[in-house]
Amino acid sequence: MFDVMRFWLDLGVDGFRLDAIGAIFEHPELPNHEATLSLLDVYRAQRAARTPEDWRQVAQMWRSLFYYQVDQPGIHHLMQELRAVVDEYDDRVLVGETDDISYYGAGDDELHLVFNFPLMQMERLTPAWIRANQDLRLSALPSGAWPCNTLGNHDSPRCCSRYSDGRDDKAVACTALALMLTLRGTPFLYYGEEIGMCDLMLDDVEQFRDMLGTWLYRIETGALGTPHQEALRFAVMFGRDKCRTPMQWSAAPNAGFCPADVSPWLPVHPNYAQGLNVACQIEDPASLLNFYRRMLRLRRETPALIAGDYTPLHPHAEEYLAFLRSDAGSGQRCLVVLNMSDRPHTLHVDLGAGRLRPLFSSHSRTMTFDDPACLSLAPNEIYIAEFVQEGA
Repeated sequence: MFDVMRFWLDLGVDGFRLDAIGAIFEHPELPNHEATLSLLDVYRAQRAARTPEDWRQVAQMWRSLFYYQVDQPGIHHLMQELRAVVDEYDDRVLVGETDDISYYGAGDDELHLVFNFPLMQMERLTPAWIRANQDLRLSALPSGAWPCNTLGNHDSPRCCSRYSDGRDDKAVACTALALMLTLRGTPFLYYGEEIGMCDLMLDDVEQFRDMLGTWLYRIETGALGTPHQEALRFAVMFGRDKCRTPMQWSAAPNAGFCPADVSPWLPVHPNYAQGLNVACQIEDPASLLNFYRRMLRLRRETPALIAGDYTPLHPHAEEYLAFLRSDAGSGQRCLVVLNMSDRPHTLHVDLGAGRLRPLFSSHSRTMTFDDPACLSLAPNEIYIAEFVQEGA
């Protein structure tokens, strides 16, 4: 396996994403499971879970059922061996599909990146939740470890579907991106987010490609006796095909993903024909795609957003999120404020003697500098500014 890694590293790959890393190997003696539960028992419990205690019990049932298949002794030694191979090369990375911080090891001897999945596991992003998540996550990292944030992937509802408020979906999508690009850590963006792709709820089980979705439908209709339509709805909702549809490149047939006479692996979301595609958005300065491009450019040009420390501000604010990113190397300090409400706000930010030089705003601003003691924000505004000390 190590030689296979070196083969690809020699070809120049940047690194490896290790899928379902906790299940990379089983108990070497392959013993029979001792759990008295069946997979159907666990599924029934999960189906009925409502409270945090219910979900804790479901998690314990999963651990019991797969005791000999997940997080086996020696797995961290394997991570150290993988890291040693990758460290033979300059500037390469190992990222694991897990949120278990123990996979960072001592901070410099196992995975480079471990996903902050808890951040995304809410039906609605709120300033309070984000602050709490960052406080818990950053304080738990071992010395030298680097954070890793995401709001979407191939196993989860698309960001635009999960967090949509039904009023201003574009504002929600813009705020989600701004959050990813301004929090401390490496951001992971899922394909299609840059044009606002959303979930496609399939209406025919024959279209399913995800084995989880087909298993859910089979269990619902067979073991649980759920009527077809309800079972289909449930399988679509909790299956993963909905977030894996083809990339929407243009308004051409099949969204330009494949020729018109070819059937793609999954159906294309029909909204590709209403401007939700790359070709339509790339020429529109106000499109979500061009917002992504401007934000990504800003991050690349701003040292504090790349490597700066994170300091939360206004810890009791319910409708906006404010924090500082401070980079010791460049001396740059940036204020980030995300107004996550449809109301204006005026902030007093105590940064000492100095002014704010806006680097980015999602709304029109005419002033060259802003006063941190009286900073006005428009509804849903994304505001990023560099703090300039008095006399500088």
